[in-house]
Amino acid sequence: MNQQCLPFPLNVYARTLELEYSQLTHLHFGVFDEADRAHSDYHQAQQQAQDELSALLLPAPAAILEIGFGTGAFAKSLAAQGYQLTALSCIEEEFCAVQELGADGVDFVHSSLPEFTPEQRFDAVILQQSAQYFDPLALFAFVARVLKNGGQLLIADEFTLDDSEIHPEPRPVLVNFLQLAERCGFSVQRQRELGRQVAPGLVLFGELLRKHQSVLVAQLAIAPEQFEQLAENLEVLARKYSQIRLSYTLLDFRKEASVHPDVCFGSISAFSIDEISPLFEKSFETAFDAAIWQWKYGDGRGRAVCVRDNEKLLAHYGGAPRDILYFGEQSKALQICDVMVLPEYRSFVSRDTLFFKTAATLLEQQVGNCAEHLLGFGFPNQRVLRVAQRLGLYDVTDRFVEIDYPIPTSTDIAQTFTVNVFDWSQSSAKAQVNALWKTMANSFVDKIIGVRDWDYLQYRYFYHPLWARGDYECLELRGTKDTQLRAIVFIKPHEGGRLLMDIIGDMQQFPELLMSLRAHLSQQSLLLRSRVTQAYAQTLSLDGSKQYELGIEIPCNIWTRGPAADTLKGAWWLTAGDMDFL
Repeated sequence: MNQQCLPFPLNVYARTLELEYSQLTHLHFGVFDEADRAHSDYHQAQQQAQDELSALLLPAPAAILEIGFGTGAFAKSLAAQGYQLTALSCIEEEFCAVQELGADGVDFVHSSLPEFTPEQRFDAVILQQSAQYFDPLALFAFVARVLKNGGQLLIADEFTLDDSEIHPEPRPVLVNFLQLAERCGFSVQRQRELGRQVAPGLVLFGELLRKHQSVLVAQLAIAPEQFEQLAENLEVLARKYSQIRLSYTLLDFRKEASVHPDVCFGSISAFSIDEISPLFEKSFETAFDAAIWQWKYGDGRGRAVCVRDNEKLLAHYGGAPRDILYFGEQSKALQICDVMVLPEYRSFVSRDTLFFKTAATLLEQQVGNCAEHLLGFGFPNQRVLRVAQRLGLYDVTDRFVEIDYPIPTSTDIAQTFTVNVFDWSQSSAKAQVNALWKTMANSFVDKIIGVRDWDYLQYRYFYHPLWARGDYECLELRGTKDTQLRAIVFIKPHEGGRLLMDIIGDMQQFPELLMSLRAHLSQQSLLLRSRVTQAYAQTLSLDGSKQYELGIEIPCNIWTRGPAADTLKGAWWLTAGDMDFL
């Protein structure tokens, strides 16, 4: 195989093995004999990994699909044993490389999973160190489509074992992967942990990389810093195995006979915007707005889990990613929204319902210590929240209150700040807004707040369809004496007055800023209202203002491992602008 045909870092791994052993057979981890690790080479250990997998396979002449075939050696070996082999890869360079060497009885196919439409169903599907590169929802849906009922799914791959600490990890959390497999109709027959046998190979391979560094850099035209990063990544990987944070696990599944391949779970790529409208309107009994949906989820912004059949969507559980400051540290949260189930499938009473399955699946895939999003939050109605609490999905961290500010008398009108429309198009606008946000962010080193910098505010308000319809207004507040910009606010028409959506500035000045804003609106006989989490109600209160309960509680995820509910209680700064349905 021509290593230069392979993408980085596969080309480095392949050339390293060829330089050391004068041959290249496999492109995957090796399994070392625990009794004699010191005398095992990497090539022998790779063959041992193949043998471990082969020992679980159904007998020949079963029809097998291998997904992610690497060098093609495993597929050719199985074909030589009498199996009917189809080998699939979405990597064009892998396909071209095996074509140069000859098929040897294997039907090698270059295709993505959605585009692959075999003429037959397979007895077994194999993934060796390739499952981690696929969306698990898409993977199980694909396997359900191409595998016979009762057929075998064999996976050998890396998984995250320890998700007790905050540390984003691209590899699936094993317990979550197994739960998803069960929901998708796959039962585990056998499970073997081989991490202890794989770990020595990571150290050995790191030594081989360093040994052949000069040749690799020269022959493969790799930048020295790129090579160094690869070597460091391998050292980190070896450390995670030694700490038992990661595992190398063999999983032997069977597709249950009751699984219907036309009813499956999917992610946000499993449906089109045109399919949302019927589910949305039946769920919320209101008209679907395609422009708002596109603003919320389009261009890769949103996350979702759905359940569908061939004809329609049955359920949808969505989320909007948010950059946040988590006790002063940059992090991410997922704002849950658009929880929908068709009326005929609507039940919330148990863990055997579409509501629970979609909710649990989204949290497992997207939220937790090792996931893309550390936190999950939202604004569910009371009924849904109580059910989610009973099912062990959510706990409550705070609640929303509304604050009403009466029109001031003439003696109460403050003149500390002037209020005008903020010119978003001025050349200095971005720098001014980011300076205000930086000042505000300094007050949240021990709390949680969604980022409110220029990029976020531009997307949240100016790109929102309601802005073009005139439903939002952005105002600036400047000092009456020094004309310095002290805050910007976003307001929205609401019940004959104005609702404060967001305020960005020095929190210590919020009372005075609000008095000036209230005075400005009073000149138009408009009342001002705000909404905020209870923990911060005092920050936005003025003399004479009144608080009202809205019956909206703020949940947090407790289904997957993440920050404890007690840690999050009373920590969130959330305002009306954070509520996606406004």
